[in-house]
Amino acid sequence: MAALPPLPLPAGITSRQVDTAPRGLSFHILEAGYTPGHDRPLILLLHGFPELAFSWRKVMPLLASAGYYVVAPDQRGFGRTTGWDTRDFDNVDLCDFAVMNLVRDTIVLVHALGYKGVECVVGHDFGAVVAGFCAVARPDFFRRVAFMSHPFVGSPELSITQKQDTIHQDLAELNRKHYKWYFSTRPANSDMSRPEQGLHAFLRGYFYLKSASWPHNKPNELQGWTASELSKMPDYYVMPLNATMPQAVALHVAADGALPVQASQAWLPDSELSVYADEFSRTGFQGGLNWYRVATSSVPDYKRDLDIFAGRKIECPCLYIGGAKDWGTYQVPGAIEKLANNVCDDFCEVIVDDAGHWPAQEKPQEVVDALIAFIHWQ
Repeated sequence: MAALPPLPLPAGITSRQVDTAPRGLSFHILEAGYTPGHDRPLILLLHGFPELAFSWRKVMPLLASAGYYVVAPDQRGFGRTTGWDTRDFDNVDLCDFAVMNLVRDTIVLVHALGYKGVECVVGHDFGAVVAGFCAVARPDFFRRVAFMSHPFVGSPELSITQKQDTIHQDLAELNRKHYKWYFSTRPANSDMSRPEQGLHAFLRGYFYLKSASWPHNKPNELQGWTASELSKMPDYYVMPLNATMPQAVALHVAADGALPVQASQAWLPDSELSVYADEFSRTGFQGGLNWYRVATSSVPDYKRDLDIFAGRKIECPCLYIGGAKDWGTYQVPGAIEKLANNVCDDFCEVIVDDAGHWPAQEKPQEVVDALIAFIHWQ
């Protein structure tokens, strides 16, 4: 790690490695508001895909200035964190990426930082799944939980009989496929690591299409988990059947001409986008894609430990933050209602105007305002 170039971080944020071996990983973290006496409440920020700790760069100084110690790690499989199973698609042990192992990562990291609890754990996108199970498993340790752009639908239902889901066959008949299952395929990593348009251009398009900058993001609630309803979502969620993700992105980006770069430069300039391109060109995407492989797999060993929490609700206060232009809130039909029904304590929801799937980058002040109000809410 010492040979890697420093990240272009805003004032007030520092970067370091936290080695938790032999219990865990060597975490790369960004931090703001550190005090030697550990006397500030800890806020832990968990990124999603395809992201990094760097995704929290805009909210971290604002939260620190409000009196918090703020930590964002590169999660297992991402960025400059090391010690995870880096073997290829066919040889990796996917148990390494099981959800409860990711929860364990957060607890080990917090102890390594000298803390015995977290004031608020915030999860964005797939990070919201980790944050959700943090709260389910250890409500004594994680005092509040906030989900961003991906509602946590609760602990799994413990069903002895397996339901047959024909959704993929039904989607194929409509010449579509679901992105989560595409992300779980062998070609996905090479498709995205070496796209025809180049990695920087692909990531520019991907971030743009899922933001409020893309004028065609007009999300609405879906009526059910059916092919006809799911196909109402844009191609970056329910893809053309024979397309790769870079191809699906390129089609819309080409149609919009110069808009993708112009519209998204305001919240994601090239200098910051280059951090993502540089890091993923070095690591590839497979570490993060392994999360999707676990989530979509029918192998019981990858999810067996979640059965322990079947039927258990979140016992701490819960916040959902979504962008008004984000399909992520609706990609699982009824998800917000499921989240609200799986919380024992207080639940509140904040929808940020003129934000898409990346509110912490598109509208950081609004996100910080929502988080601070939530933490102070009794």
